[in-house]
Amino acid sequence: MTARATSMWIVALVFLIPSLVLGGCAKGPSLDYAGTDEETIFWQANYDFMRGEYEDAREKLRLFVTQFPDSPLVPEARLGIARTYFEEGEYEQARVAYERFITLHPRNERTDEALYFIGLSYYQQMEKVDRDQTPTQRAVVSFRRLLKEVPSTPYKEDAIAKIIACRRMLAKQEINVGLFYLNRDKFKAARGRFQRVLDRYGGTGYEPKALFYLGEAYEGLKEDDKAQEAYRQLLETYPDSLWAVEAGDHLGIKVVVRPDKDREQGPDESSGGIGGFFEDAWDEIKSTFSEGLQTPATP
Repeated sequence: MTARATSMWIVALVFLIPSLVLGGCAKGPSLDYAGTDEETIFWQANYDFMRGEYEDAREKLRLFVTQFPDSPLVPEARLGIARTYFEEGEYEQARVAYERFITLHPRNERTDEALYFIGLSYYQQMEKVDRDQTPTQRAVVSFRRLLKEVPSTPYKEDAIAKIIACRRMLAKQEINVGLFYLNRDKFKAARGRFQRVLDRYGGTGYEPKALFYLGEAYEGLKEDDKAQEAYRQLLETYPDSLWAVEAGDHLGIKVVVRPDKDREQGPDESSGGIGGFFEDAWDEIKSTFSEGLQTPATP
């Protein structure tokens, strides 16, 4: 995340009104603000937020919007309301509040912040790989919406990183469900899952594994030509992958894979190479073939 985005994350509700200082609002909160000027209410809401008193901050911000609807600080107040929900872990309410902000203030310079936190709200609700991945899918859609609508956003780097993480989670779930079917000789269903990884989740690093098990699914379906095609594609496209060793065994070809010591960095996860991922990949293969196909929870 860039420096500007980090700053926004930490002090999203510090709205920089130079004519007022926090010391003037250290007084305890009160629900009676009749006759109180807008800057005082606004800064007292900010003070509550900084102390973690999100409900009190939200009440003051709502009061601010109601009493001063023409204030130039109303957009900031609405962002603050949404942020209090986010900080409380009330992600559904946060998303609704952020969407309302976008609807009411579509040209506001902080629209990208609202879009980012919509995606982040879904991201925070991601479940383990054997659970429902609807929030993961929606996080991807939301972060892509941010990148499309505000391509120069300072949240770009973090949004891209989270899209990558989400897509890897989705690919991993498809692999696990495919193995679930494969272990029960439901080869057609397994084939569909492994093929989906190749069609939808390219660049996640799971392509070699998907190709190998796609070959096994075709073998189970007695479609040997297609099985061999999958194994050959694995060998040709990802020759440095440890899954290529197993594919070679199915084709009667001895494949030897060695780490590339001259490589300065580990390969991109989408390359299928070994590099810095050698040990992890080898452990995964050993586990798979020594313990048999794992049985994830029923999808």
